Amino acid sequence: MSAENTDTLEHDGSHLTIRDDLVEEGLSVPVHFLDYKEDAHVEHTDTLNIDCIFSTDGEELYEGMGIIVRITDPTRADKYGEPWKDRMAFAYSIDFDWN
Repeated sequence: MSAENTDTLEHDGSHLTIRDDLVEEGLSVPVHFLDYKEDAHVEHTDTLNIDCIFSTDGEELYEGMGIIVRITDPTRADKYGEPWKDRMAFAYSIDFDWN
C-alpha cells in the first residue's frame, strides 16, 4: 500500500482472467464486493476486466479469499443499477489465470 495515499490500494501489475477451464464449463467465480459487502458470482464476458491490486502469501483476507481485485464490466450492474466500474472485491486466486 502507498504510504502517501492510504485510501486506495496500489495496482500490483497483474491482469487476471477467469481460468480457461472454468470459462469452458460455463462456471462463474465467487467474489465478495467491498463496497456493499455482498457476495456475487462473476462470469466471463468480452467486456470483463479484472486487475489484482493486492495479494497475500497465502494469508486469508476473507473466508479463505487471499486477493483483492478491481473489477469492471459495463454489462453487469450493482444493486442500485450502476454498472460495475472499478469495484473492489475479495477473491480466490486459484480461480484466475495471472497474465
